[in-house]
Amino acid sequence: MEASSTYVIVGASLAGGRAAETLRAEGFAGHILLVGAEPDRPYERPPLSKQYLRREWSRDKVFLHPAEYYDQQHIELRLGQRVQRVATSEKRVALATGTPIAYDKLLIATGASPRRLHVPGGNLEGVEYLRTLRDADTLGATLKHTPRVLIVGASFIGSEVAASARMLGCQVTMLEAAAVPLLHALGERMGAVYAGFHRDHGVDLRLGEGIAAFRGAGRLEEAVTTSGAHIPCDLAIVGIGVAPVVDFLEGSGLAVNNGITTDELCRTGLPDIFAAGDVANWWHPMLRERLRVEHFDHADNQGKAAARSMLGRGEPYAPTLYFWSDQYDLSLEYAGHATHWDQIVLRGNPDQRSFCAFYLQEGHIKACLSVNRSADLAKAQGLIAGGRAVEARQLADEGTDLAQLGQPVGM
Repeated sequence: MEASSTYVIVGASLAGGRAAETLRAEGFAGHILLVGAEPDRPYERPPLSKQYLRREWSRDKVFLHPAEYYDQQHIELRLGQRVQRVATSEKRVALATGTPIAYDKLLIATGASPRRLHVPGGNLEGVEYLRTLRDADTLGATLKHTPRVLIVGASFIGSEVAASARMLGCQVTMLEAAAVPLLHALGERMGAVYAGFHRDHGVDLRLGEGIAAFRGAGRLEEAVTTSGAHIPCDLAIVGIGVAPVVDFLEGSGLAVNNGITTDELCRTGLPDIFAAGDVANWWHPMLRERLRVEHFDHADNQGKAAARSMLGRGEPYAPTLYFWSDQYDLSLEYAGHATHWDQIVLRGNPDQRSFCAFYLQEGHIKACLSVNRSADLAKAQGLIAGGRAVEARQLADEGTDLAQLGQPVGM
């Protein structure tokens, strides 16, 4: 049956690309069809706001594989084609061109798209978003010749683009409606540390401030903020978050709630349909809650996990969450998942740009933020996964080997 089966992957994303290669690596001999709305084969998004945007990386370096890989692996690519509808009762997907595609099993990995800013002048030339490789091509060519750049939203994408623009010599103003950058991910205390980093690098960071309008005679010339300030700018890059791409699923019968709901095996509530990556709102069996995660490491690993589930060899996907963000000379890494904590313990000094922040709840480490301390972060991941209670003074003491804290007493 497998050799004559067709597995369709909607979304030539990182998750979709990893799923396709894993199906082949795990011995699937049937037809693999990878459908992507973008004209490019699967690539990595993190460099788009950093190395590739600054033209430090060549275009070829961002792709998961050379073009010939897909021919060699007999993975059919249909790029630049958007799926319009999924007919689950017929086990077919319909492309926007009207072409129907039958599937035996279906993986949805359509990712997310940028949330749009709906204000007067929002469609002016010079108001841009960064999500795709083609977006990065355009912005990379523009930034080197753009003296005044406005960043709307101190999200990860906004913060990384702000850093890249400063590294290219641009004058950068960044607006953030919240009290600090990265509030949702890092909390107010650590977000304030990152506000200081941006200001130290010359960013005019304005907090509690949003956009009321963009103005210009055909092209962007200035922005008007919610406080009434006027900011002259040649380019505005908006990074106010993303939304899962699920519009084509209307009427499909799939459960959608902040993404496609799945279980710990990436299975939806309908037979032979799976979801992975930014678009999936999946059940984490260890944390016992639903999560929709928008980071590289997650998409990379969940795409592989979904492929194994499609083959009937899946195991519960329950990772210790991890993400990173490179800004200026700072390597931010974060492991774990903390929505609530009663204590933050610092190891090292943020003023020296080398430290860890441990987020604790009742003595247990829920998450760790590391800045320029990858070795400590790696050890902290073991402590988070182990779930053992630790003493704050030991975490803060740089003479304490973090790896030993995770060992049972008496070892």
